[in-house]
Amino acid sequence: MTEIVTTVASKAAEYLVAPVGRQCGYVIFSNSYVGQLKDELEELNYARQRVQHSIDEALNNMKRIEGDVMKWVKDAETVAKKARDVIDDDGRAKKTCFYGWLPNPKARYCLGRDARKTAQAIQPLIPQSKFERVCYESAPPGLVGGAPNVNSSTCDGGDTIQELIARGQFEKVDFENPPTVLFGGASGVNSSAGDGGDFITGSRASIFQDIMKALDDEKLKVIGVYGPGDVGKTTLLKEVEKKLGEPGRPFRMIVKVEVPQNPDLNDIIDQIADALSLDLKDKRSLQGKADVLSKRLKSNPDEKVLIIFDNLWVKLDLEAVGIPRKDVSSKCKLLLTSRFEDVLEKEMDADRIFHLQGLMDGEASMLFENKVGDKLKNNGELKSIADQVVKKLAGSPLLIISVANTLKSSDESAWRNALIEIDESSKIKTEMIVRMSYEHLKSEDVKYLFLLCGLIGGTIPVELLFVLAMGLGLFERFNKTLPDLRDRLNNTLNELRSTCLLLDGGDDKENVTIHDLYSEVVVSTPFRGQTSLMMNSNYGSWQKEKLEKCCAICLADVGRDRLAELMMCQFPSLKILMLSMPKVWDWSEEHQHDMGDCSGLLDFKGMKELQVLYLRFMHITNLPPSIKILGNLRSLYLYKCNVKDVAIIGKLKALQILSFGQSTISRLPKEIGELTNLRSLNLSNCYRLETIEPGVLEGLIKLEELAELKSLKRLTTMEISIPNPTILLENGDLPIGNLIKFWFNIGNVIGREFQGLTTMKLKLEGCGSILSKDWVQETLQKTQYLHLDGLGGFKKNAHELCVRGFTQLKHLNIENSPSIKYIASSSSDLPTAFTMLASLFLENLINLEKLCNGPLAPNCFSRLKAMHIKKCHRLENLWFQSKMQGLVHLEEIHICECDSLQAIITYDAGKVEVATDDMVKLPNVRWLNLQWLPNMMSFCTGVKGAPTQVLLPRLESLVMVGFFGLEKILYSEPSLKYSNLKWLEIKESKSTSIIPKDWTLKLPNLESMRIVHSPSAEVVFDLEELKVTRDAEILSWLMQLELFELPNLQCMWKQDGQLQGISIFRNLKRLFIKNIGLSFLFPVSMAKCLREIRDIEVDDCPNMKAVIMDEEGTNDARDDII
Repeated sequence: MTEIVTTVASKAAEYLVAPVGRQCGYVIFSNSYVGQLKDELEELNYARQRVQHSIDEALNNMKRIEGDVMKWVKDAETVAKKARDVIDDDGRAKKTCFYGWLPNPKARYCLGRDARKTAQAIQPLIPQSKFERVCYESAPPGLVGGAPNVNSSTCDGGDTIQELIARGQFEKVDFENPPTVLFGGASGVNSSAGDGGDFITGSRASIFQDIMKALDDEKLKVIGVYGPGDVGKTTLLKEVEKKLGEPGRPFRMIVKVEVPQNPDLNDIIDQIADALSLDLKDKRSLQGKADVLSKRLKSNPDEKVLIIFDNLWVKLDLEAVGIPRKDVSSKCKLLLTSRFEDVLEKEMDADRIFHLQGLMDGEASMLFENKVGDKLKNNGELKSIADQVVKKLAGSPLLIISVANTLKSSDESAWRNALIEIDESSKIKTEMIVRMSYEHLKSEDVKYLFLLCGLIGGTIPVELLFVLAMGLGLFERFNKTLPDLRDRLNNTLNELRSTCLLLDGGDDKENVTIHDLYSEVVVSTPFRGQTSLMMNSNYGSWQKEKLEKCCAICLADVGRDRLAELMMCQFPSLKILMLSMPKVWDWSEEHQHDMGDCSGLLDFKGMKELQVLYLRFMHITNLPPSIKILGNLRSLYLYKCNVKDVAIIGKLKALQILSFGQSTISRLPKEIGELTNLRSLNLSNCYRLETIEPGVLEGLIKLEELAELKSLKRLTTMEISIPNPTILLENGDLPIGNLIKFWFNIGNVIGREFQGLTTMKLKLEGCGSILSKDWVQETLQKTQYLHLDGLGGFKKNAHELCVRGFTQLKHLNIENSPSIKYIASSSSDLPTAFTMLASLFLENLINLEKLCNGPLAPNCFSRLKAMHIKKCHRLENLWFQSKMQGLVHLEEIHICECDSLQAIITYDAGKVEVATDDMVKLPNVRWLNLQWLPNMMSFCTGVKGAPTQVLLPRLESLVMVGFFGLEKILYSEPSLKYSNLKWLEIKESKSTSIIPKDWTLKLPNLESMRIVHSPSAEVVFDLEELKVTRDAEILSWLMQLELFELPNLQCMWKQDGQLQGISIFRNLKRLFIKNIGLSFLFPVSMAKCLREIRDIEVDDCPNMKAVIMDEEGTNDARDDII
């Protein structure tokens, strides 16, 4: 009985003690288990890195990843995350119980148990990471999903690839070193651009990514890419194909078809069928083949197919070749390329179109320099040749790479010879590209306009093209108004852009640009048979036969000798003459004497067919009598010319366009009124115009556009500059009713301009009553940019200046106006104003007290982006906190010399209840410039003037002049950072320490800093008592530091021993020093951190003894190597 009891007890102990001991062990050995887990996690991380490296290498070689490898990666990531969570929860074990006398056993138990079990889960994964292989071969072209068995595939009679290699028939079948992938990483649209690292440069990366996103979009069925010839469209498609060949991509089939200029539909169907392994031998007719192909593409609704048609010239009938056209049920997508946007947009009805242009100059040069390596370093001659080579290759990445690879191992003579060869070959190739695109143009008007762009070259004002087109009668058959013809011109230019014969100018609607090579082709190639064009590049000894055929001349920087030589020739076919003398800045008597009078040189007897005459920068006392023979002249453009007498122009009865833009005429004679066919008269910026003789405008019965003045009811466009505004008081109103575009400068206002906006600039000293005139009030309603100068004794509120409200106003500039006390008012008698205002400029408003007088309508200033305020000495603050929610678009704040200003934003006590502890937020402010504000206490003040925190999350540039310290103006808690600040400039600081200790941590991404003229400064960076961790980095992205005029500066970096070993200014590259009091720049410990420093410039520093000294301020010899 005793033995039985003993046996039972022994067994019970055996089953109970071990588990109990294990559970107790979780408590006792928890720290040990956590340490073991950390070791296991470290080993797992090493294993994950090894596997990921193999995966990255395989994906960069376009191989597919084995399923078990991907499962291991997923399992390893899951358990690694679990391990990190356990380690992060180590703090649980440090909890205590019994009032701190004993450790908490429950917390230690949970930690120990989780740590041990997680470590056990990691252990089997580490040996499993040593895969025999992680990938297999990708699918062949055309078939993306499911690669064939490499070991069993045969070629020409059944030989396996391994057998062919063994017999030496293949040198290799794998590419060990793939080209650099631009984006890095292995998967995802944004992580890699295929293997075309050389091709997918910065400007093309976004297009590549957008194409990939469009292909993933189920709603988009037809996607197009257009661009000029040889720009790399086909190469871009190859990179797209490579990317789509990666695992996880949606397309099972990818078919690519190169489309000739005259496509053969049978051949296209056969190419698609071959790629799909579709047998069409039994089908002889085109319709029969198309039906079979259509059924094949629709047969499997889950099978996604991408068909690429490369280089479309004309519309391709998709239904005729059996391709479902935007069939919702079909999984077939199309990716198209063409030189012509209209082929994709109008004829192929593409859902999304991308424009691929040549590389920008900077990108092209960088690509070329990267390919030739160190060849260009310290070799100015080769660098000059390289710049010319890159320019002649017209931004083609393929040509740039090819030429660079050829030249990188060549000597200088080969480079010079290559420049000549490239010049000739690029002209031939460019001529072929331009001619093909030119012949594709549908109308003669478009072709002629392209030739005009080529004749002028470079960037061309659209207004100048309009003058030329009108002079040549390009749009004469339409019999439309000038605004309609301007619209037609813009449509024609868009057509040229869509064919890539003109460069895409983005948002610039005032100018167009043609590539230099295209311009050279236009001048050197007889596009129109007998036509010849003369410009600076081909000026020389022309034979008589060639002169007789010349239809256009465009010469810049013409000297007096060349002008005289030109005028002696006969040009019986000449239609366009454009001559420009060297540029002049003003027409003072000294400049007139230097330039000489061109009156005696101009002679138009040999140009009787001339239709357009454009003269620029010429001093012409009197236009020559020979101008009277130009009976066909329709456009006369005198730009920035000094012309004394223009009366003879009245003899040019066919004239339709006459422009004196920015010329120094003083009188518009009555003879101009004889131009009964004149439709446009431009007197803009003729600041010396004093007299318009009576009756001049009455005779201009067909005038539609007048860039000067008055009572012509058909006018839609007006530009006028009137130095003496009292003329308007005497002579009545201007014709405002039908104006669509206008620019008024009354009183000779000098200041900023906003191109393309309806503009009213008024200087009203002594004639403020003009504002009450009906035509002015009507104009103010349409005005987008208003500049007011000299408002005295008139309105106190800018809001009241327009009784009907500033409904279109985008930019407001008021200066030198002592009567203004407020900008906006809450009066119920006034309409809501400034709802569209984007920028506000106020200067020298000595009585301005507030921007807003009383509560305003919700939309007032709601779109404000920029504020520039200067010399408004009675202004104490700009905004109340309650208004901040309406200023979410504010981006720029510039405040200067406002003596009474105490804060930008203040608490509006008694108006609206605002939580005083709330942080004021200006979410989009990027530029802040505060100068000479002697009474400013803080950027934002709360109750009783106490500083309030302000959040500027997007601030990029900060300029402060004449302040005591950063922290006093931009008050904020130490944890608040200015993470986007890139530029900091401080002038006339009154503080002994420029950058206080907390601010060194608030500027993690600062790139450039300038400290100027601060005699009080003793320290630039005060790092004493700065509390940071050992791995902290201080101002790690600062790359340029400028210190000027700091005569009492004692040290640049003030720090204590706690910062030894901390990384400080590790990316500083440029340091510029002038007139500072330092005896040395860097202590040794600091100099060791400056590993990127490249340029150090020290000027006028009499106390400077050395650049680097030890921490005790001596330059004794040391063993340190820096």
